[in-house]
Amino acid sequence: MERAAEAPAGPPARGGDPSKAMRDAFRERAGHAIDQIAKSASIEVLANALAASTDFGAVVRALRDPAAFPATVPLDPLTDALARGVAEREHLAAKAQGLLSAVEAGRILGGISRQAVDKRRRAAQLLGVKLANDWRYPALQFGAAGDVAQGLADVLQVLADLSPWATLDFLLAEDEALGGLSPLEALRQGGHRAEEVLRIAQVQKADVFG
Repeated sequence: MERAAEAPAGPPARGGDPSKAMRDAFRERAGHAIDQIAKSASIEVLANALAASTDFGAVVRALRDPAAFPATVPLDPLTDALARGVAEREHLAAKAQGLLSAVEAGRILGGISRQAVDKRRRAAQLLGVKLANDWRYPALQFGAAGDVAQGLADVLQVLADLSPWATLDFLLAEDEALGGLSPLEALRQGGHRAEEVLRIAQVQKADVFG
């Protein structure tokens, strides 16, 4: 017999650590949801979820599959939209060959400090995307010689009004005007490609904000 859905946790009790109490309450509710999926989902659904490259991706894949839930479990109407958003970010991260920490990016850039990496991001010389409370740096923007794709900073300046994730989406989307390459792939080729990508970025900005 299925366990009835638990009521939302109330405010943390007085006298304790409010932060810990909130985290414990969330852990309990999230754990109950995962337990429901593990009990109810088919082997096919679970196998598809486990094929994800990250723990978060596994949860997202399960949340997106209606077959993962028993019919008696009511779902938040925003669940699917939120799961799609997380899944899209996971897809972009994979296309970008992974997301590096500031420390890892600093090593590639000749051993510069985390603070120096963050400074370059704030100056739109590097692309960083927010994951939870941390900034991560798409690996594909870096070259083997410890440099950054030629012309990337100019493109980031043009697209400064876009969100970082929207900018990453633009940089990774294949474009017929670039012979099927993505803007970031074209930038990595160097030469006249940087000018072509810059023109496309200017058109993109005009389409979004024009």
